[in-house]
Amino acid sequence: MSKKVFVSYCHRQGDWVWDRLVPCLRAGGAEVLIDRDHFAAGQSVTGQMDALQDDAEINVLVITPDYLASDYCQHEMNRAIACATQFPDGSVIPIKRADCQLPDPVSPAKLVHVDLCDDRDVAQWDSLLRTCGADLGADAPHWLVQRDEALQLLQRGQSVNLVVKEDPRWRELIKHLRTDGFPELPEVDLARGATASRRALVEELLKACGVNQPVPAPPDDLVLLDRALSACPTLSRVALLHGDRLERENYGIDLFHALRFLIMDARKLVLLVQSRRPFAQLVPHDHPLSAIDLKTVELTGRRK
Repeated sequence: MSKKVFVSYCHRQGDWVWDRLVPCLRAGGAEVLIDRDHFAAGQSVTGQMDALQDDAEINVLVITPDYLASDYCQHEMNRAIACATQFPDGSVIPIKRADCQLPDPVSPAKLVHVDLCDDRDVAQWDSLLRTCGADLGADAPHWLVQRDEALQLLQRGQSVNLVVKEDPRWRELIKHLRTDGFPELPEVDLARGATASRRALVEELLKACGVNQPVPAPPDDLVLLDRALSACPTLSRVALLHGDRLERENYGIDLFHALRFLIMDARKLVLLVQSRRPFAQLVPHDHPLSAIDLKTVELTGRRK
């Protein structure tokens, strides 16, 4: 069951908190309560802060010298400590994010803390996420590296093959890319009945690109796909889930020729293809999709 986690931090460490800490907590299943998402203009800062903190089950304190020098942060820390008598249930988690002496109430002598001065430390991330009831299904540093690589490639207009091994939180990674990087990254799921036929798949691709038109029967469906995407003033990005089904479904070779043209020649379409096997293994070497430049990003979960 997800836990409500209040994040107390100094805004000078905001980039790290928003880009690394919060995505890992959310992707792992925690409900994150943080000022940037919940504060409303024209209302008291302290009042909103207290109300948000009171709704939390766990207080995560991102402690740095800046944090210790901030009156607001001291206020949040003192309230968290006051509400957690003797710290019986891990309701206060200090994260040491920079070299500093932890205050006496949360000192190592009284409370186990998480040391993320080096946030590549797998064991420290595991300790934090486990206490927050969160699980990425993968090592947090690895999950973040793969997310960053996928994000950078998509930003450059490069199609990506997200190869998923074991059982990491890959759906949450794609959701994060959509919410924080590409709000225009819709999903087309090849495991759904809505994509069982080629005509239906083309219809879903068009809808994902913001085109809602009746789709004619093949081969005119590809005429519509080409014209619609070519007419779009911006690049269309689509996440294609369960790409392994491309190997099994009978979509027709001409569909793949059309996709290859839109991706490689017209530069009107970028795909994020999620699959369990590398894309190169899904299509024969002489298949039109085999010539598509898909950069591989491999997200590997922990072995069970």
